[in-house]
Order: sequence, then C-alpha cells, then structure tokens
Amino acid sequence: MVPRAADRLLIVVSVLEGRYFPKRPKYMLIVEAKFDGEQLATDPVEHTDQPEFATELAWELDRKALHQHRLQRTPIKLQCFALDPVSSAKENIGYIVLDLRAVQEKKQTPKWYPLLSNKYTKFKSEIQVGVVLETDTKALVDGFKAKEAPPREGRVSAFLSGLDPKSIIPVLIEEEGYHQIGPAECCRDYFVLSVTISFATQLEQRKSRGQQLNIVTVSSR
Repeated sequence: MVPRAADRLLIVVSVLEGRYFPKRPKYMLIVEAKFDGEQLATDPVEHTDQPEFATELAWELDRKALHQHRLQRTPIKLQCFALDPVSSAKENIGYIVLDLRAVQEKKQTPKWYPLLSNKYTKFKSEIQVGVVLETDTKALVDGFKAKEAPPREGRVSAFLSGLDPKSIIPVLIEEEGYHQIGPAECCRDYFVLSVTISFATQLEQRKSRGQQLNIVTVSSR
C-alpha cells in the first residue's frame, strides 16, 4: 500500500549555534547527524567560542515508520568535529543524542545540549538544537495531478502557422504589466502563470540570526 501524501513527514533538526567552545583560528567546526543509517552534515563554520551553524537537517519518513522507530528507540545522534581545512582531518569533539519519542509536530523552543565525552575538558561546550515533525510539503505537491487542458480551436494555430517558433519570444509590456508572446495581431488570449516552490535543499548558509536556514533532506529507507 502506497502511503498517502498526508502521511509523509519530515524530522527536522535545527543545528543553530554553539557556546563555550575554545577559539581555534586554524580549524573549522562541523556537526554530523545520523538517523536510521542516513547521515547529514552542516557546512563547516569558524571554530570560535560561539560558532554559528544555522542549518536545518531533515529526514523523510511516513507515520508507520515513525511509530516503529519510536518503539525501537532509534536515536538521532549529532557528532561534533573540529576540521582541519588543509588536511581535511577531523577530530571528534563530542556528541549529542536526541530522543525521537520526545519530538512533536508542534514546534518547541530550541534547547541547549551539552556535548557528551567533550574533548575540551576545560570547557562546557553546548550546542543549541531544535527538533520538530513537519508535514512533507514536497509529497503533498507531488501527489497533486493537474488536469490536462482541453485542445483549443484551430483558429489560434492558423494565426501562428506561418511563424518561426524561434521568433516567438516574450516581450514585456511595462505600462500594462504583462508579457506579450508573439505578434500583437495574434495575441488574443490572457493567461496567468503560477510558479510553486515546493521544496528547497542546500540553500546558501546565512550566518546572521533570523535569516534563511540551510535545508538538507534525505529519504529514510
């Protein structure tokens, strides 16, 4: 049985920022998150005392799979690494474990989680993380099937039959606020073009708080 579009969910983990980290100018920080064998990662950020990750990581699954993962207590594990940009070597700094059973479809206030097994023993490093279940809007859009438009009468094609298709280009009529496609004597119909942005991934990172977050998604097997 194919799951309904409304049954598709996203587990969205927002890795926002850190605090109480040591400054390491020659290194970067990265957080890798693993759930059900699928791993996602934030972009590398400066290794400052207050790193700004500002990234959303998301996994797709249906409600039946979610129920099963909750019964099995499948964890979401966030691993923090210090990255050497020159050699690409990674140092394991510490980790965070999130309990999927506590995740709700209602957005919760992000929490500060201390790094477990923290390599920086003199620092109480923490990362601010938010977790929420969201309806997979991409699945809802993919599930929509547009009706095929009925064929138009031949009079339109008769007007355009002698034209080279390459010569038919949109021309902006600024004073009227529309685009004209084809010669003026042939343009007799008005249409509305609607564009729907249903989903986005790997958006350019915005470090400033309150701006657009990076979004990464992966399908759960």
